Amino acid sequence: MWLFGKKRHPRLLKTQKVNYSDLFFILRLSRGDLTLKPIFIAASVELGNSTTKSILTATDLKSGKTYILDKAVRMTREALDTGDSFCHTITNVGLSEDSIAELVKETLQESAKSAGITIPDLHFVVRSTGVTASFSKIEEVEGVIKALAKGCLLAGVPPRKMISPMSVDNIAPELRKFSRMEKTYFDGAVAGNLPPAGESIVANEMEGELVTAGLKEAAKWVDDVDFRNPVLSLDFGTTLAGRISDDGLPYARVVGNFCGLAGAIPDAIVSQVVRQDYPSVLDLHLQSQKKRRVKKEKEVVSGYTEEILRFIRVEKVKNGARSRVGGVPVNAGAAEKSGVVLIGIDAGENLSELPKLAEIGAELVKEEGEQYLAPVIDELAGCEVERLVGVAKEEGLLLPNTKIGITGRAGITGKKPEIILEKLSKLLGREMEKEVIFADDALARGAAVLGKCMHQFGTPQNPIGGIQGQGCVFGKRVKKQKGRV
Repeated sequence: MWLFGKKRHPRLLKTQKVNYSDLFFILRLSRGDLTLKPIFIAASVELGNSTTKSILTATDLKSGKTYILDKAVRMTREALDTGDSFCHTITNVGLSEDSIAELVKETLQESAKSAGITIPDLHFVVRSTGVTASFSKIEEVEGVIKALAKGCLLAGVPPRKMISPMSVDNIAPELRKFSRMEKTYFDGAVAGNLPPAGESIVANEMEGELVTAGLKEAAKWVDDVDFRNPVLSLDFGTTLAGRISDDGLPYARVVGNFCGLAGAIPDAIVSQVVRQDYPSVLDLHLQSQKKRRVKKEKEVVSGYTEEILRFIRVEKVKNGARSRVGGVPVNAGAAEKSGVVLIGIDAGENLSELPKLAEIGAELVKEEGEQYLAPVIDELAGCEVERLVGVAKEEGLLLPNTKIGITGRAGITGKKPEIILEKLSKLLGREMEKEVIFADDALARGAAVLGKCMHQFGTPQNPIGGIQGQGCVFGKRVKKQKGRV
């Protein structure tokens, strides 16, 4: 029998950087192999509403494990350009193609230098963005992706390293023997999941795909969790992304998709407290260390959390009801055609209640003190996850063995993991410590997985695709692609 209220021990994977030269030495010694260098180096370039990141990963193609070489993080507001802007973040930071490209170039070069490698050492670069607030159509996001590509080109990345290789000859010579491209081809499936057919469902579709794949890779570092299909993934960046998959073979189908707001909600709560243009919780570095009375804290946190939740909508997005959720363009019609349930978070109607959240945050600090901001934000995150998973449960999207993965600053920091575990255990009626993982930088890990899939670098002895409890699906993939199934 489970015991709610006990001390929780979340399975949380935090990023630990490893210098490239050190990693090469460690792997060679551990394998006793002084000649081969099967290390696939990928860069994840992410333009977010709050931060822009360049995260370099190195994947050991023998074990399939991915290591973080370096992470360079810049505030996206550094790319502010009010003159030639064609898009803006949720907090109205205007961005132009040139300002995005320059920020990306600097961030990518910074991470490469810090990791001890050069830009030519990169094997692959994946670009993604959560900046969708100023677009009316999903397709318009392509403009940001092009701006990201321009930045990568300025940094010295050739175009061929930003697209799927057409043949083995397009793969770095030292890695060719690890590719199965002569037997299989990249058919769009990433880590055992096929994307929904037809039109895109949400503007940040790619983020959902990458974080799902990245959480599967992250789980390889976590004991006692087989995080393969069926899974539910949630990325709590500034905007929300994520997916729910079934247990199909050789590929699982996406049955649920998440969208809307995540970190933008706590950002709004602190916006009148932080003395910074275009503020974020990330600016709230030093929390007050004043002592709090436990009894009063529970009352304050509960009261303010309930007040904030009155302005938060967590619901299934129905066809014809809305074209945007939390500033993110969505296509509920396409979701319905694909048999995908779209679940979103918003503050009122498309950001309308964010000013109210700012007022509540200011009131909290004035009446109780700044030290209560973090506990309220943590409790709020737990309630949001509980509601999101609750909707998925009501819609019949969860299988008995569906594992849950959470990433992003607004889902894994502070006391959020412990609170989330407590609430999910109550919601689902069983202890969830071995069924939920938390990971930093899942999107970057997913970029490495996407690169592996495009190059057909599989690790049958340590598969990411397939379903829990079963082995590699390589044989089933070959049969499917040859039309035998």
